[in-house]
Amino acid sequence: MPSTVLNNVVGLTITAGGRPLEWQRNPLDLFKIQTNVPTDVSAITASLDVVAPDDRTDLNAATGRLFIIDWQTVLVYPLGTRASDARIHARLQLPDGWSAASALANRDASEHTIDFEPVSIAELVDSPVQTGASTVSVAVDAPGPPVTIDVAADTAEAATVPAIWHERIQRIVAEAGALFGGYPYRRFRFLLTLADSLGNDGLEHRESADIRLRLAGLSAEPNRIAYGYLIPHEYVHAWNGKAVVPAGVVRSDFETPQDTSLLWVYEGLTRYLNWELAARAGVLTPAESRDYVALLAARLTVRSGRSWRPLQDTATSGRILNPAPEQWESLRRSTDYYDEGLLIWLEVDATLRRLTAGRRSLDDFCRSFFGAPAVPSARRVYKFDDVVRALESIAPYDWQEMLRGRLNTIDQSPTLAGLEASGWTLGYGPTIGSVQAARDTVRGMVEERFSVGMLVAEDGAIVDVVRDSPAWRAGLGPGMHVTGVGGEAWSVDAFRNAIATSIT
Repeated sequence: MPSTVLNNVVGLTITAGGRPLEWQRNPLDLFKIQTNVPTDVSAITASLDVVAPDDRTDLNAATGRLFIIDWQTVLVYPLGTRASDARIHARLQLPDGWSAASALANRDASEHTIDFEPVSIAELVDSPVQTGASTVSVAVDAPGPPVTIDVAADTAEAATVPAIWHERIQRIVAEAGALFGGYPYRRFRFLLTLADSLGNDGLEHRESADIRLRLAGLSAEPNRIAYGYLIPHEYVHAWNGKAVVPAGVVRSDFETPQDTSLLWVYEGLTRYLNWELAARAGVLTPAESRDYVALLAARLTVRSGRSWRPLQDTATSGRILNPAPEQWESLRRSTDYYDEGLLIWLEVDATLRRLTAGRRSLDDFCRSFFGAPAVPSARRVYKFDDVVRALESIAPYDWQEMLRGRLNTIDQSPTLAGLEASGWTLGYGPTIGSVQAARDTVRGMVEERFSVGMLVAEDGAIVDVVRDSPAWRAGLGPGMHVTGVGGEAWSVDAFRNAIATSIT
């Protein structure tokens, strides 16, 4: 759907034959611009500038030394154009000393200008460009088509691919190929952009992964533990989400909203697989992998919004939940189809293993359902019933009843059946797990929604409060500040020590 931050579009002019044309914005659809075209001209020219603020209000992300270009934020095209049909010839001019990386093929490149091969609008939008003054590109020695790691960093010192991360990404590529039975791309580029102002996030593409990490994202251990999963997550989307796509997501243009009801497959299964591949490739140790799932499960148990919003609605409402703030997240629910999707697919895996006496697993489903298409342009769509039939072909069972029950039931707690069937239980203790500690460090937050019922910033600012928790009953809420704990001035250590003391 249209999602560019329109406030960042400036200097729009439309001309025909050198003459300026008046234009008006459609009062009901602000993404549409209307103009009257003279009958004696065969073409019009639209010109605009786009500013890229540093507060990440848009997909474009910039610092003084790097820039990520998401083409849809600078793109205008005639209404009614099919994104797969219209061809775009893009050229990019870079600052002195900068270089660029993208899945797009170059037709020509001079010292400052890159002339890309013409592609469809759809392929252009699916191919961001990473640019910067400090960059490095390293080939990955792994099975399948060529794969490259491209790093752009906010400092020259950080622009490197540490040997351990080169090895981990090689393993990710090899493990994914073994899991799915092939590769759905002609080439693939891991675009890793490192800057403290970009946060930790990622966006999937068919032949590249746009992954944004803190400056120390590839060097500091807390960053690996907290957000290293982003690398296998966005890579898995080359199969799940790009090569094989929910039918409701497929549209012929970028103005028709998508039906996101199957995001629990698109993102939920990908969350499961990024956990699996992170463990198989050594991004997370086995103990860290268990901590990862424990943290996700614990956070889901205190989603008081579960009393009114079923999991299915978090997927259907993805476009409004994605930009929602963390304030009152527990009451609202967030994009829970990611993390609770992991638990559902873990239960599916455990059920497949039980039904087949260990002979079949979710790996078999992934290979049969997402088997790589022969050519990158091929794309297969599916519906809910296709997922059910694919599972039934591996092990007969009432998968529809199970999945509908997990998606549509209003329940106070997430399903832990998959954890329990795998021999695990969710427990709580006086010390925090490795993943929780790492995320708190990287984010500058104190995650205690499943103890006293609060998410608190390091300075004591309350971000979220869980309904009926001790914090709720004490009258605390987002926007307030904690100034003291048990007679001591506020500090993270004092807060955590008080919680541990009350538990023991």
